[in-house]
Amino acid sequence: KYISLGCGSRYDAQSIVFGDDVQRRLGDLRYFIVGAGAIGSELLKNFAMMGIGCGNGGVTITDMDLIEKSNLNRQFLFRSQDVGQPKSRTAAKAVKAMNPELNIAHHENRVCAETENIYSEFFFDRIDGVANALDNVDARLFIDRRCVIYHKPLIDSGTLGAMGNIQCILPHLTESYSSSTDPPERSVPVCTLRHFPNAIEHTIQWARDKFEGLFTNYMADAAKFINNENFIADITTKSTRSTFETLKAIKK
Repeated sequence: KYISLGCGSRYDAQSIVFGDDVQRRLGDLRYFIVGAGAIGSELLKNFAMMGIGCGNGGVTITDMDLIEKSNLNRQFLFRSQDVGQPKSRTAAKAVKAMNPELNIAHHENRVCAETENIYSEFFFDRIDGVANALDNVDARLFIDRRCVIYHKPLIDSGTLGAMGNIQCILPHLTESYSSSTDPPERSVPVCTLRHFPNAIEHTIQWARDKFEGLFTNYMADAAKFINNENFIADITTKSTRSTFETLKAIKK
């Protein structure tokens, strides 16, 4: 199978700039994307539009999380009807609709020591590179170590609010991700708290969030409602749904 090129191809703009040979090489790439959240959605969309893995190659995406309603404001491959579904499977289906030529496989595994039998030497021998779309440092360090062992290029990226970073790591040419140390994480990602709390501080934060939701936030709103005559005017600046939920909680 070869990626379709020539007059009228969806890749004409790229082929004009970089040449048909480069476009075919993109189509034959075999890439592993770890994470199908906000960054993972962008990577998958870009890969599909560029034709990466759309020839003799392919893309493998893995993510252990399920889609939550809070994901929908930034993880654009998902829709309301997808809430509760696996991220990797839903994302793979969405980008396949964007470009039917994309060869994509989806997994629902966490990449860690416990899954080394799946993401083994045989697996890494069959791929050309890895792209990280992870939300925690420990997982990024693990992937980095695997890429160093098997001499695979790694594209690492991350976001925090309006900030973002990208690091392209090439074997024997650049430093690895582990060569420098990121500052400690100030907060625990929500998806980690809800689906895979794996440290004592995660369970403590989960309990604090539960306590605040049950015994602090609503009571504080009720106290403001009683003591602040402008409270209703203040909260109506929020969305209609948020205002309604706040008033419903105060009434309860």
